[in-house]
Amino acid sequence: MRVIWNGTGAAWSYHLGNASAIVETDGLRILIDCGHTVPARLQQMHLAFNDIDAVVITHLHGDHIYGLEEWGFRNFLIWNRRPPLLIAHPLVDPLWHHVLSGPMGQNDQKRQLGDYFQVIPLQENAPLPFGPVTIEVHPVLHVPGVPAYGIKLQGPDATIAFTGDTQAEGNPFFYNDVDLTFHDCSFLPPYPNTVHAHFEELQRYPREWRQKTYLTHYEDAVQQWRTDPQWRAMVEQTGMRLAEPFTPIEVIHTP
Repeated sequence: MRVIWNGTGAAWSYHLGNASAIVETDGLRILIDCGHTVPARLQQMHLAFNDIDAVVITHLHGDHIYGLEEWGFRNFLIWNRRPPLLIAHPLVDPLWHHVLSGPMGQNDQKRQLGDYFQVIPLQENAPLPFGPVTIEVHPVLHVPGVPAYGIKLQGPDATIAFTGDTQAEGNPFFYNDVDLTFHDCSFLPPYPNTVHAHFEELQRYPREWRQKTYLTHYEDAVQQWRTDPQWRAMVEQTGMRLAEPFTPIEVIHTP
């Protein structure tokens, strides 16, 4: 199993791109989230949307879904295909009625989400086989009142987890029987009413968790901070690593 992040930035990142990754296993390419920077950054990887077999969405903020409009129109108008869209069941109707139906449903055909994607709803506590992997969603605490989910993918040779956007809950779902975990992380100091996990909080996770953690969804300023040897040493001593755009991560099962 291999993971390649096309973007690792926070919501309004101009340099690192929206946090979005491609999982490759047994010839299958799954895109994790599809924000507005994803189409251009896929081109930088010499990939197009029709090279992606399916997309999984964690929640409905723009930096995770706004690229779906372009992908959907290209599917319908150019490629005549409906790639699988795997998404937690409570998010299906809001995705269409609150986000995509305006630009994509206003036409003489009165199209629906299913005209652009093969919608596959995911249920909590119900792992779903999908080709060579099994996909499971789990609710996370992000913005109060806004449903958000993390994802676990079990492949033939490894298991990985993506927390999506989450506060630092210390949830064992993302670490038990998992080889690598990709965790939301802000390097800003924690503040009241935060909606993201912060590095200072993740430092308090058990070391066995930290050693399997890659950090993502961080600020553009990290590009500058990481030139400081002391800053790099601070991160390295925790056992956690930074996911970097366009850099493949090979996931190897550790018994």
